[in-house]
Amino acid sequence: MKLTRIFSALCLICFFSVSFAFSQDKGKDKKSKQKAVVVKANVAVLDKDGKFANDIKLENFKVFEDGVEQKLTYFAQKEPILNLVLVFDNTGSMRKNLDKIIKISSVFGDLFLSDKNEVAVVRFVSSDTIEITQEWTSSKKNVKEGIDNMYVEGGQSAILDAVYLSAESVLAREKEIKSKRYAILLISDGEERDSYYNFEQTTALFNGTDLQVFLLSFAETAPKDKKDARIFSHLLTLETGGTVYLMPKKFTQTDIIDNLKKIAGELRSQYIVGYISTNQNRDGSTRKLTVQITDGEKGEKRQGIIRESFVVPKE
Repeated sequence: MKLTRIFSALCLICFFSVSFAFSQDKGKDKKSKQKAVVVKANVAVLDKDGKFANDIKLENFKVFEDGVEQKLTYFAQKEPILNLVLVFDNTGSMRKNLDKIIKISSVFGDLFLSDKNEVAVVRFVSSDTIEITQEWTSSKKNVKEGIDNMYVEGGQSAILDAVYLSAESVLAREKEIKSKRYAILLISDGEERDSYYNFEQTTALFNGTDLQVFLLSFAETAPKDKKDARIFSHLLTLETGGTVYLMPKKFTQTDIIDNLKKIAGELRSQYIVGYISTNQNRDGSTRKLTVQITDGEKGEKRQGIIRESFVVPKE
């Protein structure tokens, strides 16, 4: 069902079962001190037969950043059922990208809906145009229609507002339905222009939660400052514990599908680990991640799968 309403608390209440109150004391230009580099990563663990191993403890993990073992400070085993919010940038700079995405809209349901998983679809432009094109559903057909009903329109991109409101709503739903895990998949070129909420306010929502933002980023196609779009993409996912998948400047629909498959693989992983990096330099370098899983009590071998790398942008 195509919705025509703009960003209004009433309709968002119907969808997310929570109201959004804009507090007037939240300063848009609020500055914060440089934060510690805290890393979260999804880890899938397979047994010798290639099946998911669901009995792994914190002490079984060894995570290395650029070959240096890190002291794990966070560990969680995910719930098997996933609730995923797909958040699509519908601003003018995404026109060509969105056209390609709509042509493969059926892929989203195929990849992210299984068992009892549910997906919701949100489109956004500016702060006053954030709308739901599909409420929570387990129907692949409904997800496809929710994506097919998107359209580009003019406005100043409000990525942070879309992420903030989606996260706030998902966390409220999580309190009511605790036996599920939640994630946000943002599809955008990373050109943040005019959000009400600032970066610190948005990422603070994720502190102490298992909610992550994954980003399929089209920063290389951004019409203005591609470098800023890339930095924004890396920072947002670093601070929310997710992963960014950067599309090249020239890409095909197959390239989009390949990255969506990688994201689906991360979402299927059973564990989240986190640590405060021993390298606190925000130098823009790419850091390699590896993981080792100790053998089982009877010497059985287990394999850990973690994303290959991440970037800590310069600030």
